[in-house]
Amino acid sequence: MHNSRRLRSTLLVVIALGSSGCAYYNGIYNAKEAAHRAEIALRQGQEGQSHAKFQESAEAAETVLVRFPKSRWRTRALYLAGRGEALGSDCEMGVTRLRQYLAIPGESTGDRDRARLALSICDVVHRRLPVARARLDSLVNVKDAETARQARLWAARAAVADNDREAAAHFFSTLDATAIQWEFVTASLQGADYARAESLLIRRAQLGDWRPDVTTALRELWNAGRVDGVEEIVRQYDAARLRDSWRVNMHYLIGDLDLQSGKDSLARRHLFTARQLAGTDTVIQRESAARLALMGMSRFESLAEVDTVIARLDSTAKRSVYFRRLSDQLLLYRMLQSDTESTGASWFLAAEVARDSLHAPKIAYGQFVKLARDKPGTLLAPKALHAAATIFPDSSSLLMARLVSAYPLSSVVAWMRGGDPTTSADFAASDSLLRKGWLSSARSFADTLKKLRDAAERARTGKLAPAGRP
Repeated sequence: MHNSRRLRSTLLVVIALGSSGCAYYNGIYNAKEAAHRAEIALRQGQEGQSHAKFQESAEAAETVLVRFPKSRWRTRALYLAGRGEALGSDCEMGVTRLRQYLAIPGESTGDRDRARLALSICDVVHRRLPVARARLDSLVNVKDAETARQARLWAARAAVADNDREAAAHFFSTLDATAIQWEFVTASLQGADYARAESLLIRRAQLGDWRPDVTTALRELWNAGRVDGVEEIVRQYDAARLRDSWRVNMHYLIGDLDLQSGKDSLARRHLFTARQLAGTDTVIQRESAARLALMGMSRFESLAEVDTVIARLDSTAKRSVYFRRLSDQLLLYRMLQSDTESTGASWFLAAEVARDSLHAPKIAYGQFVKLARDKPGTLLAPKALHAAATIFPDSSSLLMARLVSAYPLSSVVAWMRGGDPTTSADFAASDSLLRKGWLSSARSFADTLKKLRDAAERARTGKLAPAGRP
């Protein structure tokens, strides 16, 4: 009996130790490793890169809190989860965990300082500036150099947000010159001062001062219409002879953005460069190759031309995400274009898919004109003429004249004349037709896509279809 009780006690200890070990190796260890990588990114000024790593740290630590709520690792898990969430852009959960952690006495000063810094950052993000500044002031001279540096950085940001220029200048003066310049870049982008951000980034590029956040800044500038400035920044980084692994991301990003907006010549140059720089990065090589091969979409006038190009693609390009997405869009276009319903809604939607998703304006133009020609009595005919006229300015005058002559009472003509289009009889009805047409087509498209993918998966794995299914 005594031996039996001792055996049970031993088993319980082993199980408890096993659970504790599992909590450490499956949760705490992974959370610490992710946090360490995030901290390296922070020290290198790569805040954008650090966010994802802090999120990984938080997720790993949360598994310990959920699965082992009474583990001896709970305090450590609270610290890692709270800091990871706060610095990984989830302040709501992060603040809760950090307060739970800070309420526990006896933890190391360094960790408590880092936890308080994370709380301060969330306060700055949510503009609780008085609270943030008071806490940051108490952290700018702590023993740990990196914690103190981050505290000074966020104290400067809080002062800027609070319009306290004197305090901002003081804290910025304690940071290195490079960090200050990147702060100015970030502040300029956040304030939509794109000319200043562009100028600052050109100078950073001339000095070969690269950060992964450059690609995010380039995207913002490009979306703000600063295409020439983006081109100059990329040229300067190229001239600075950066590592290929850094340059490839810039060229691939800008090439993709140019392609989506129909700037084929610029896109071709960037994508070709990205493909050359990619080296062993087969993903970028494959995606760049597919985009280069299918770049002629803007010149194609018919599906036959598209099919000819696709038939010539090699297997590498056909495995790209870009090709699969394009194939889905082509399928949707074919389904809409072949629909013979009488309202013309499917044909109109097909033209919009060609124009906006396939970036094939000539095909879209032909589809809009076909709708107006073959179904002139439908409510969507005047909309189709107007849409076609906006694609190619050279034919605009003829199409507009036809529109005004044939449909003088339409909402489109009312709008062109400066009137109120909502008073025209076709205004609400035509939009209703398009909404209903899109809902119906989207359901059919989703069903067709699922069947095709199920069939492809069965072909790949050699499995038969379930009984009663094709």
